[in-house]
Amino acid sequence: MTGTTLTDLGRGGRVRPPAALRQTATMAWRSLVSVKHNPLELVDYSITPIMFVFLFTYVFGGQMAGSPQEYLQYALAGIIVQNTLFMSMYTAMSLNTDLTKGVFDRLRSLPIARSAPLFGRIVADLAKQLWAMLLMIALGTVLGFEITGGPAGFLGATLLLLTFAAAVSWTAVLIGMTAADVEKVQVFAFTFIFPLTFTSSAFVEVDTPGGSRHGSRSTP
Repeated sequence: MTGTTLTDLGRGGRVRPPAALRQTATMAWRSLVSVKHNPLELVDYSITPIMFVFLFTYVFGGQMAGSPQEYLQYALAGIIVQNTLFMSMYTAMSLNTDLTKGVFDRLRSLPIARSAPLFGRIVADLAKQLWAMLLMIALGTVLGFEITGGPAGFLGATLLLLTFAAAVSWTAVLIGMTAADVEKVQVFAFTFIFPLTFTSSAFVEVDTPGGSRHGSRSTP
């Protein structure tokens, strides 16, 4: 654990920004290393994204766009965003667990920046989100998704998705800090996520009859 020396302190005994950044990186590494002791966490960040891609591509693809590949070209970005929202629930749950078990109280007693534990967790979760995003894009490419924006467009889209994930993380922090226990975190998170994703245009074009590019199947 990286502590704070006298040279790391500024006026009023506050930790200087370079030391705070170093301590945030240490706390982020602590969260990432914990995956080694809890491999199921990485499974959640791997299996769930794969499941979402296969589910939406092959269950809804033919009906919504005529073919799974054509629908994947439209919906992959929305699938990634939905997965980002679902994965942010783990941020809320982990934070709530640390708060209720007193982990954050012990961390606050250390000679480190008060923001380091929270920012460290968010940075670590963003690294896990990036892994899930790249995994989904790679799988989508195998299934027929075409990256049309070139390297610059791909990098820009990835940065935009990470920015969105960072913004959503703060909503997860709010839920994790206000919920009484992990069960209530799950209730709050699902109540927030489902309306936000399934009433959007992420999976269907909402401005067309029946919400589909080709329209709904007619009944004889």
